[in-house]
Amino acid sequence: MVNISRKTSLIIFFVAGSIFIGIGIVSVIDSNIPRFVQISEIIKPNQSGIFTPDMNIGNIANIFYNESSASIVITDPLNQVIVNKTQNNKSFNETIKSDKDGKYKILITNTGNTDIDLNLGAFSKASSIAFSGQMMLIITGIVIIILGIRMRNQA
Repeated sequence: MVNISRKTSLIIFFVAGSIFIGIGIVSVIDSNIPRFVQISEIIKPNQSGIFTPDMNIGNIANIFYNESSASIVITDPLNQVIVNKTQNNKSFNETIKSDKDGKYKILITNTGNTDIDLNLGAFSKASSIAFSGQMMLIITGIVIIILGIRMRNQA
């Protein structure tokens, strides 16, 4: 059996807890920085694809698909329509630049008889689900530090 002094165990708990808290804080900061994300998707006839990149002002989104019939509707975070186009058996290539912070909505509906081979590239931040994981890291770090203090006081 390993015998560790109270001071050493307290230091170990503080270091472990601080690492959890540090990783959680760095992750929160990093998830608010938009990253360029590329998506390739096949949209079947009479199906739709919805994409919601969370962009900052000045970020871009590029939408490209092969020759097919489709309708494209892009709305900004205030639900104002930016692009509303219908393409009939033509290739589509559009780049939009965000003029507002927030989630943009890109709705592509395949109105043709062939599959759409969609390639989408957009800057996007992490989702709100990621925030819950980051908070769990921070809370775990706090719990580890509290356990270290309690163990030292009980010994």
